[in-house]
Amino acid sequence: MNQETVIKNKVLDGLVVKQAVRDVASKDPKTSNSALLYFVSDDFSKLCDRNDILTEGIVLAVEELNSYPVLSKKKLAEDICKLVESYFSLGSK
Repeated sequence: MNQETVIKNKVLDGLVVKQAVRDVASKDPKTSNSALLYFVSDDFSKLCDRNDILTEGIVLAVEELNSYPVLSKKKLAEDICKLVESYFSLGSK
């Protein structure tokens, strides 16, 4: 795989994680629950392996995020998204 493809895949992975974090903070319980399930899925584990990320830490952070009230969740989700952006070199996309 060439360097450009690796970079594009990393950006895509980062955008997926960022959206999943935002979905956990959703007011809609169905969206939130689906996002939580994603973080314990094989797909997420593979994404973490591909990007050398420790899955357990993220899962614990997302589960804790889910325990907060909706307004607090939104703020915390955006803080987590900033970390995701930084790790995946997304800038402010």
